[in-house]
Amino acid sequence: MVFAMGATSHFIKRTALRRGWVGPLAFTIALVATASPGWGAEQQYCELYAPGHFGNWYEVAGENEMRRVLQEAKHWGYNRYGDWFDTLDCVNPFSGDRQYSLGNALWDRKKAHFRTAQDLGLATDLIITPNHVYRDQLAPKWLAESGGRVFGQLICPRKPGGREVILSNYENLFADLARAGVRLTALTAAPYDYGGCNCERCKPWILTFAELTADIYKIARRHHPGIELHFIGWWWSAEEHRLFAEWMDRHLPGAAVSMSLWIPYGKTSVADSPLPANCRKHAFVHIGYADEAEPRDVYGKTGPVIAPARIEKTVADLAAQGVSGVVAYSEGIFDDVNKALLAGLWSGRYRTAGEVLAGYAQRYFAADRKRSRQWTGWLTLWGRPFGVDAVAARRSFSRLPGGPRDWRWRQWQLKADMFAAHQAIVAAGDEWTPARLKRAAEFFYAEELLQREVYGTGPLRHIFARKFLDLPWYASWRKHTQQVH
Repeated sequence: MVFAMGATSHFIKRTALRRGWVGPLAFTIALVATASPGWGAEQQYCELYAPGHFGNWYEVAGENEMRRVLQEAKHWGYNRYGDWFDTLDCVNPFSGDRQYSLGNALWDRKKAHFRTAQDLGLATDLIITPNHVYRDQLAPKWLAESGGRVFGQLICPRKPGGREVILSNYENLFADLARAGVRLTALTAAPYDYGGCNCERCKPWILTFAELTADIYKIARRHHPGIELHFIGWWWSAEEHRLFAEWMDRHLPGAAVSMSLWIPYGKTSVADSPLPANCRKHAFVHIGYADEAEPRDVYGKTGPVIAPARIEKTVADLAAQGVSGVVAYSEGIFDDVNKALLAGLWSGRYRTAGEVLAGYAQRYFAADRKRSRQWTGWLTLWGRPFGVDAVAARRSFSRLPGGPRDWRWRQWQLKADMFAAHQAIVAAGDEWTPARLKRAAEFFYAEELLQREVYGTGPLRHIFARKFLDLPWYASWRKHTQQVH
């Protein structure tokens, strides 16, 4: 009942703001909402999950760069910071090898970013996918059975020696964080997207995952007393939620603080899933794509993204469902506007997406009230980028306040350039004439400026690689030019 009341008060308070209720009525509503059990901390539960991997901005960010981004995240309303040590492409940094390899560099950077978040007063959350291991631990005798949702550098925790390897990895991570002065607030576990095993002994995987996470949590508590246990419901089935809730209530009652439920592409609400007793209902919100799921503008491959309509509706829908916290899934600074939208709306500081965008323009582009409305109108168009007249947008952009030395300003200029080139390529038919090839060169030139001069990213890997660019002409261009990237 405590958690239901907290979620209800959250909804009441935000409704009062949205409807513009003022005076004694607003005061009474706010007083009742604030006094409701469970309101306090939950009203503000807003986590930025920023995994540094695959060559994205978080992977390459220096300490001062990350401090500035986290300071701005805190300004908009985030009060928690999460990262995941994605061991893909990494060998074990605790093996004793004297070489300082990718795994060592990435782990040291993560420790630095956790310390920065901690210094700023943000709660710290280590996200894990338990049986995802280092490349030099992929011995044939331990390999997990892959397929479907199960893929990555995975070993089976049921095979002799496999569980010991996994637990040893987490012993090293938790101990090293503690030595570095990091005091983790939370451990958050997810079973998929570099996790799982399809072998008969691991079925159903969700219960093997629960058992393995429980063992890892014991290690975490030794090194980080008071650490909370949370979960992410990314890709879970309804049956898995049921089995997991039953197992937790039987074997680890009360340990699950929250479950961040998955919102599939194109949706703005969570499924009605069974949760362990007293487990708070949170939502895992993908801020890395625009308003529409199809055609999809995602992960910054065609420039920065914005989803004013989707995020505003998501916040309203989640509040109505009694969701009491959000985790923003972010893959870089290309989603900077969406960071502000989600936290600004979720915290209740702003009533509408338009208000957030106006505040954004005033903060970063030195726009007065009138010019901030111009920025709001221009940015809102890019929620559905494939319907924007990019040439016209590029012309009007030059009249907006801001300047090329500001990365936030420059990224939108280059997005307009990329879409102007894209639209010209599409309009030119299917044959790769010299004129059409020139437009493709313009697209990739803007892409390179964005990645290297604006974001400063390194070699982009896996989902960020150019080979996964989802534009209708890209495959034929690649074949015509015999490009391998």
